[in-house]
Amino acid sequence: MSQLRIGMFVSDIDRPWTDTPFLLQGFLLDEDEQITILRQLCKWVTVDCQRSAAGLFDGSRFLESAVNTPPSGAPAFFRTVNDASPDDFLKVCQTLSSEGGIRRYQQPPIVDEEDKSSRLEAELLYTAPLVDDIQNSLQSLQNSLSTNSEFSFEIVTDRISELAESIERNSDAALWLCRLRSTDEYSYDHALDVSIHLMAFAHHLGMPAAEVEELGMVGLLQDVGKVDIPVEVLNKLGELNDEEYRLIQSHVASSLEILAGRRTLSNKLLEIVASHHERLDGGGYPRQLKGEKIPFKAELSGIVDSYCAMIRNRVYHKAQSSHKALEQLMRMRGTRFRELVVDQFMQFMGLYPVGSLVELNTGEVAVVIQQNKVRRLKPRLMILLAADKSVERYPITIDLMMNPTTPTGAPYSIKQALPSDAYGIDPKEFYLA
Repeated sequence: MSQLRIGMFVSDIDRPWTDTPFLLQGFLLDEDEQITILRQLCKWVTVDCQRSAAGLFDGSRFLESAVNTPPSGAPAFFRTVNDASPDDFLKVCQTLSSEGGIRRYQQPPIVDEEDKSSRLEAELLYTAPLVDDIQNSLQSLQNSLSTNSEFSFEIVTDRISELAESIERNSDAALWLCRLRSTDEYSYDHALDVSIHLMAFAHHLGMPAAEVEELGMVGLLQDVGKVDIPVEVLNKLGELNDEEYRLIQSHVASSLEILAGRRTLSNKLLEIVASHHERLDGGGYPRQLKGEKIPFKAELSGIVDSYCAMIRNRVYHKAQSSHKALEQLMRMRGTRFRELVVDQFMQFMGLYPVGSLVELNTGEVAVVIQQNKVRRLKPRLMILLAADKSVERYPITIDLMMNPTTPTGAPYSIKQALPSDAYGIDPKEFYLA
């Protein structure tokens, strides 16, 4: 605590904020009196280096001397790396859920030389404004189409390029942002879902950066033609009649009409858009292409589009869990999609996808917050419910790769996957949606 200085940003303390005279949960130190009070009340505090005054830390990546070590057993929220504490996933989620706009950071998060990825929390904070920009661009595009005004696709192209770089650093961050920056407007959310999942899938397959970005643009734009379809048809509760189904299918041609001739959009991109609803068995549309006649990237786009549609709430169906959606895709293996494509998508998503719920051998319930790309059975988790299924007031994170032990001394392990609504869990209660 002796290291506290004017200009430091205090983001957390070792006691409830209501037990202090500070009105805001997180504030910039600008008076000596504030420092005096903190020293009187607290044994340790969290200092966010990135949000502190410029020059205080001389660009240091890691500065433990800014704070004291908390007592044994206390949550490890006392160190700051880049934008966020390495274990402070929940606080980052709270920030992203409570703040409408997050400021852009000038420098991207540091990539660890050993595992070649950035910190999840730092990447979330860095990439959130970029996702906001893309969502705003989607809204501007739809407004332009509705009013027959011009729209610059170059803006979207630049943003997708930046987002692809973020996915290369840490794809789990972008996958989380699909949830954390949800607008509850299906067309925008679905476009972003498909774009991010498609880029992450392409990166998993080892595709070159240019092709990853191309698929990111496809994800955003492939359904843009739905702007011409009446809302009552898009959201119809019952089964579509033949005329309505033909109207839904017409969005592919409408999308191509809108996108054709744009200088920044290639013919290869348009071919993917034209074929993303075609299916292996010839049961797709609009041309009923079969087998190898369907471009490989269009099939990638098709499987991602199907998955993302399953995991979002619609007027006519409730969102499925990731596991249920993957089970459905497995049933399409060899019929709607090639075995290779389904197998690779399963490998990409993993046994415990980001955001899925699991029950531990202790009886506790946790959410998967980060994949382990090498040891798939050992993801990073945040515990939401205690063994008696009561809500954890102060959720903690554990990394199974680090072989943490339970209070009995046994190693933590995952007992089973759970449905998304297990035990009445509301993701919004934990700032996870």
